[in-house]
Parts: sequence; C-alpha cells; structure tokens
Amino acid sequence: MARFQKELADRLNGLIAEGRVTVTENGDVLAVNQLNGDEAYSVFEELEGAGWSNIVLEDEGGLFPRELLFENLSGVRITARSPDVPPGVDAVITRSGLESLLRRDSISRVVWVQGLDQQVDTVTVRYAPWGSTDLDFSRELDPPNPARVVRILGPGGPGADIGRWLLRSAGVDVSAQALAPWREQATTRLAAALAQEVEPDGKLLFRGPPPTRFRPAHSPVASEAFAALQAAAYWVYENEREFENRHGLLAAEVARTSSRDGGVPELAGMLSSALEGARIAYSFGINQQSKETLRALSDLRKAVSDDAAKLSETTRSLGAAVVAAVFGNLGLIIARVTLPTNVTLVGPAAVLIGFVLAIYVLSVIASGWHFISIQRGLRAEWRDRLYRFLGDEEYQRMVARPVKRAERAFAITAAFGITMALALLLAVYFIAAEPINSSAGPPTIASETGAHMNKQSLSGTSPSIAPSSSPASEEQASEDDASRSP
Repeated sequence: MARFQKELADRLNGLIAEGRVTVTENGDVLAVNQLNGDEAYSVFEELEGAGWSNIVLEDEGGLFPRELLFENLSGVRITARSPDVPPGVDAVITRSGLESLLRRDSISRVVWVQGLDQQVDTVTVRYAPWGSTDLDFSRELDPPNPARVVRILGPGGPGADIGRWLLRSAGVDVSAQALAPWREQATTRLAAALAQEVEPDGKLLFRGPPPTRFRPAHSPVASEAFAALQAAAYWVYENEREFENRHGLLAAEVARTSSRDGGVPELAGMLSSALEGARIAYSFGINQQSKETLRALSDLRKAVSDDAAKLSETTRSLGAAVVAAVFGNLGLIIARVTLPTNVTLVGPAAVLIGFVLAIYVLSVIASGWHFISIQRGLRAEWRDRLYRFLGDEEYQRMVARPVKRAERAFAITAAFGITMALALLLAVYFIAAEPINSSAGPPTIASETGAHMNKQSLSGTSPSIAPSSSPASEEQASEDDASRSP
C-alpha cells in the first residue's frame, strides 16, 4: 500500500505541475479533475492499491463504472475517500493540497503530509508523515497576534495564527520537498511579522532610522537564512508581555544594520547579526540602542584591544630577552673553550653571567604572568559590574576568546624561553667546570738541566762540575800572559 500511495502522490504532483489537472483535498475526500482516459485509469489503479475507498468516476454525462473507462475519454473526474484518517488529523497527499490547507484560518493540531520523512513540530501544529501513529502532541501557548505591532495596509500580512509557522527548534531540517509549500509560506509570514508595516504594494517597512524596505519573497531562502529567520521570530514572539519591546528593538536593528533595500532573502540573510544586537540592547534594559550602550561596548572593545596589544608587546619583549640570553650564553661558551686554563676566573665568571641571563629571562616571564593575572581580575570585576548585560556567548566571543589567544601566544613563548635559558645555563656550567688542555710552551733552562742530569744518571756516569772562576782571577791570568810575550 505504501508503494501505491507514493506512486499516486508522484503522479498527481506531476500532473499538477504540468497544469493538466486540478486536485481538491477536503478533509478525507480527494477529487481529481480534467483527467483523460489513460490518466484516469492509472489513478484509479493506484487509489485501489493504496486502499482508498468510495472511488467514483464521472464525466459530463454523469457517473459511469470502471468498465466504461476508455482511452479516448476526457474531462474525467475521480473522487475517493482516504483510508483510516483519525479524528482531529488533516491529511494531504499533494503539494497543492498542502498549500490549500495552509491558507485556512485554522487547521488540526496534527497534519499528515505524504512524502514527509520525519515529523516537524511547530508551536501549535505537528506536520507528520502520512500514517504516523504518534498523535500525542500538545500545543504551546498561542503566540500574540502580530497585528498588535504590524500595521497592515496591503496584501501579504502575517495572519493571526503565527504559531503554525514558528518551529519549536530552529535547527530542525525542513528541506524536504513535501514541505516546500509550508517553507515558502512560513518565510513570507514570518518576515511580515517582523516588519513594522506592510505597505499597499506589499513591501515590508522597517522605519529605522534610516527607513528600510524589503520586497516580498519570490525566490527561495537558503537553509541558514531560514534558520536565522526562525530564531529571530521565535525570540520576538515567545513572550507575550515582552514581544512589543522586542519587536521594536529588532526592527530598529534591521533598519540600522541593513546597507540597502532588497528582498526577503536579503532580510533573512542579515537577521543573525540584527538579532544579536537586539538581544544585547534588550538585556541592557532599554528601548533602543542608546548612546550609553554604544559607549559601553566601545569602551569594552578598547579595553580588550589594549590588553591584547600589551600582551603582544610583552611577548615581543620576552622573545628579545630569550634571544639576548641565547647569544650571551653562546658567547660565554665560546670564550671558555678558547681561553687557556691558567685564566682561573673565566669559569666562575661564565657561570655567574649565565645565571644572571637566566634570571633576566625568568623575570620577564614573571612580569608578564603578573600582568595577565591582574587583567584577569579586572575583567572579572568588569563582567559583574559594568557588562552584566552581555550574555555568556557574547562575552566569550567579544572578550574571553581574543584575550585567550593573546595569552596562549605568551605562554608558548614563555615555555620556549624557560627551556632555552635553563638548557644554556646547564651547558655553560658543565663546560666552565671541565678543565681544558692547552698546548705546551717552550722548555725552560731548569727543565733542560733536570732532563740532562737524568740522562747521565741513567748512563752510569756522574756529571763533571767545572769550578766557577771569579772575575778577579780571570783578569790576573790575562796580565801574566801579556808579560810572557816578547
């Protein structure tokens, strides 16, 4: 039966799209008009296979039995009664039937839609697949009438029952082709419900300032934009006591943030940012975004920018300190390796200077973390005292996340700086403490004498020691030699 039901729906939707037949669905009665003989025969077979009852054939001559259904017939009308539709449920098998149902002022709380894969719950109506047994659906409180805030001067108004267009959850998938008529009408009705005036030509007016107008929808709206439209409408109409205030705030935001006029798709595309501004203004407890609100947000933005700039400057200073410590320690290592060992103060001096460089890097890091802790405490006070009107999501996006990115950059640089400073300090310490062998200089006289004596003692001879002569005896000997000469 399910297969015949699907084939019947596909055939009827195709014939309707080609403009060859007209279909009327009223309660559990289906009427198909202007069929030819072949089409009537196929529709009759599918109705029987799907379990429809009371199938009647007629033409201009009146009722006739199935046996007289020939190919050359035209203008055939078929009526049938749908099977097993519970009380309190509206059932539609074609898209045109759903369009007609949605135009009614009131419908049942549950609607069966042929071709729908999953149920879709709005505030007041459940749209379910054909034959769904889950009929336990409780309506929420009816939203307020949009006529209280929307001045309707032309066609295309939102209607009194806006609950059938408002999804209980904006993230529900409504992209099924079977729901296309509902999605198109929901876009038009909700957009009109958010406007301040529907003009005689059907344009939606947001007074502003500056005044902004949007044309009625003639093109489909993207899924993200439709979800934003649903979220904005639900926020405005969820509370009857506050909806007039919220409607005015959102309309003012739409007029303020819209760069130009457009159609309903453009309106839906910019509702996400407009809704955010309206929520902030509403939380701030004012009827419009006053100068005080803008000044508070501007001060907050400036404070966050200053904190991020100071953290960036601290990060750059830490990077410079790390580079200076690296080059200083490398210089100490090179100096210790090249100088001879008899320079006894190089080792302790190198260790001392390396220790000072490490303390310098650590002091820059400690100063940065102290600044971060102070700013965290100040932001906690701002959050509770000055910016309580910001919700958690807005505060995270505007303050917490930008500051965390700047703090993360400083933390990474600090970890790298501590690692480099300690590693180079250890390198300087071990290299300065290790004795380094230098090349031997020329031998001294004492060392040559000692080596010569050791050599003679090893050969068994004693060294001869010539008596030393004084200067006076040498002078006397030279005079005797001179007297002997002729």
